[in-house]
Amino acid sequence: MKAGTASGYRPAGSRRKNLRCPGAERQMERPVNITQTQSKKRSFRVLAVAIFLALAAGCLLTGYLGRVAEKGFRETVNRDVLLTSSLLHDNLGDVENAAKSLGFSDAAVAALASGSHADLEHANALLDRVNGIFDMSICYLMDRNGLVLAASNRKEKSGFVGKNFGFRPYFKGALSGRLTRYFALGTTTGERGYFAAAPVLDGHGAVTGAVVVKRNVAPFAVFLKKYTNAFLVSPEGIIFISGRSELNSRSLWPIGARQRSELQASHQFGHLSFAPLLAREPRSGSYVRLDNKQLYLQRIPFGTEGWTLVFMTEPLIVANYRWFGILLTAVFVLLLLFFGTLLRSKDTMLEASKELLKSKDDWKRTFDTVPDLIAIIAPDGRILSVNRAMSRRLGITGEDAAGRLYCELLHGSPQPPPSCPLQRMLVSGKTESEAMSGELLNGDFIVTAAPILNEDGTIESAVQVMHDVSVLKQMEQSLKEYAQRMELVLEGSNDATWEWDMITNLGVHNERYYEMLEYRPEEVHSDYDFFLKTIHPEDVSQVQASLQGIMAGRTDKYEAQYRMVTKSGKLRLVMGRGKVVRFEGGRPAKMAGVITDITQMKRLSEEANRISNLASIGLLAGGLAHDFNNVLNVIYGNVNFARMLAGDDPAVAEPLADAEEACERAQELGNRLQALAQENAPVREPVALAAIIEEIAETLFEGSDILHRVSAPDDISGLEADPRQIRQVFENLLTNAKDAQAGGGSVVISLENFTVDGQEGLPLPTGQYVRIAVQDSGIGIPEQQLPRIFDPYFSTKDTYSQRGMGMGLAICNAVLKRHRGHIGVESEVGVGTRFSVYLPALLPIAGRTPEGEIAT
Repeated sequence: MKAGTASGYRPAGSRRKNLRCPGAERQMERPVNITQTQSKKRSFRVLAVAIFLALAAGCLLTGYLGRVAEKGFRETVNRDVLLTSSLLHDNLGDVENAAKSLGFSDAAVAALASGSHADLEHANALLDRVNGIFDMSICYLMDRNGLVLAASNRKEKSGFVGKNFGFRPYFKGALSGRLTRYFALGTTTGERGYFAAAPVLDGHGAVTGAVVVKRNVAPFAVFLKKYTNAFLVSPEGIIFISGRSELNSRSLWPIGARQRSELQASHQFGHLSFAPLLAREPRSGSYVRLDNKQLYLQRIPFGTEGWTLVFMTEPLIVANYRWFGILLTAVFVLLLLFFGTLLRSKDTMLEASKELLKSKDDWKRTFDTVPDLIAIIAPDGRILSVNRAMSRRLGITGEDAAGRLYCELLHGSPQPPPSCPLQRMLVSGKTESEAMSGELLNGDFIVTAAPILNEDGTIESAVQVMHDVSVLKQMEQSLKEYAQRMELVLEGSNDATWEWDMITNLGVHNERYYEMLEYRPEEVHSDYDFFLKTIHPEDVSQVQASLQGIMAGRTDKYEAQYRMVTKSGKLRLVMGRGKVVRFEGGRPAKMAGVITDITQMKRLSEEANRISNLASIGLLAGGLAHDFNNVLNVIYGNVNFARMLAGDDPAVAEPLADAEEACERAQELGNRLQALAQENAPVREPVALAAIIEEIAETLFEGSDILHRVSAPDDISGLEADPRQIRQVFENLLTNAKDAQAGGGSVVISLENFTVDGQEGLPLPTGQYVRIAVQDSGIGIPEQQLPRIFDPYFSTKDTYSQRGMGMGLAICNAVLKRHRGHIGVESEVGVGTRFSVYLPALLPIAGRTPEGEIAT
């Protein structure tokens, strides 16, 4: 073997080893790298899919949160607008009700009819009372020419009396016979006000003038300051009331040139600015741009004249909720990236941690942006953290709040308050809510406690959210107070109230309604059929015709005057008024209104007419009686002279005797006419009325089959009257009682002290009176004749004789009116008649007996 060969020899195994190692290493590294790469790719794909799913879920969550927030936001805005509209309706409803009630008042009718100082003072007093009770700015009465005759501000330097407001549209509307509403800037006072004008109708239904009531709307403008952009807008687009006073009398949307000139000429809004805030007239539920902000606009009609309430609100909560969804998505994505990149590098993990901390900081900022008071509370009741709104309301920092018991910090008590939602949540494991008042937090809240659960389903902590509803609570309290005030007003007015559900055909009434009908509520089934049964049959068609107009959609208001039939069969004259308060499917579904008993009002009106007729007839009768007596004296003298010439010739003497008797009767009639016409004040002196009546009764009933009795208490008040005239009154009354009982009977005369306080329906001033009742058991007077028995020449007796000439009761009525008294009658055929006489009592003084006799 050669040395060279030997020297170049390498073992085969060694050679293969040196040749195989690099290849083997490469072959071993390649699968490892491939596996790692494939693993990384799989991890990347899984991470990418997870991130995609997280983003998709985040988009869905963000969209859902945005829709929920926008729905809640719109509901909140709608609720605020509706509550504001309801508050404004209720506040201004007083103005319309006051105007309508004044339009029916006797004082207003009398002031317009006579224009006398006394009637104008009565009207002024009524306007003062209404102005004070309902907190109005001014109430005033105008004649048909628009001249103010009476006003509640008449004593002020700028009073309306003597001024003419006939140019105002509300006056023209009232003059046409309808209630007219009007928003305007006062030309005299400069106040923004709401006007309601109602027509004043005389006894024939003719419009004699108008009554106007105004309320200053400045308090409502103060209320609107709670909202950044809230307006009451006219049909033309002019802002009348705003939470921002600088926008008053400015156009909200563009207005045409013709409308501009009409608005300038009307002076309804004062100085106008036609630079529009919006580019076009907005639709409700749309978004508009104002002050470089995107605002949500809600617009609802107010009243029936085209006025609207407009609220524009920035939807911050919607953006916050969407940002919250975005941030939650970012948190999840970052968490996925954090765990995905944790295996790749420490630097990448650190960067992800920073991103996570940033997301947490963003979440914290969002947490602090929410306006509700939020606290995260541990199961043992200790606070873990609070948001900025909560810490500001508590007046401490979030660090100071952490670790303290929530019941001590939020409620000032070592123990949870009753019905605590957090305690209920810890028991039920579900979200719980409760309305609570927080003295330490200075407000009313809706408190919601929601659990945060561990993986095993146990409660780790809880989130307590406190939504401040103080403003809504105040509005609710204002509505309750208004409802109570209206209930007191209705109770004071003695009106019956009703509600009629036109779907179920059932009605709801107050106690006054059943009192008027003499029923108990449990005795009747209050439906439409029962309502018709309470109406006099002759009036049913009239009421049904009025309701038919509502059913047909021609009107939404109901008004009818009819006779109500009570349980005992008595009749009450009533005025029913109402209005549709709810529609369903464009058809009326519910009505509400009042029923006013106008029986006494009708009686007082008839009494006033009777007094007026009596005065007119008396004036005519006085002149006739004077001329009649002059002619009669000539006839009577010639008859006497003829009898002297006739001597004892019966053929001539008897007719002349009949003529002389007729002259005497005619002379008596003339004397009665003069008594009816006499307007001089009676000569007053103390009278012993019981003694006078006893003397008249003894004389009249002597020898008859009529029993009589006179009764008077020992403490009867004294009287001052004309003895001759008072004697004539009771002679006529007792004579009528005697004539009504030709076959015998009884007469009871009773005297008693009586107080008139305005509740009896008597046409008498408030004060003390003596009431004398004359009750007989005669044939009675038919009901249809009762309204006429005090008319001159009206008699219920069968034949026309000296005693049945129909002058007695007319003279009684005239005498009592001169004595500032009154006479009334009640009668039932076959039972008897009762006359009630009222005379002003003489207040007792030292040295005078109850009957008015001078004590010795």
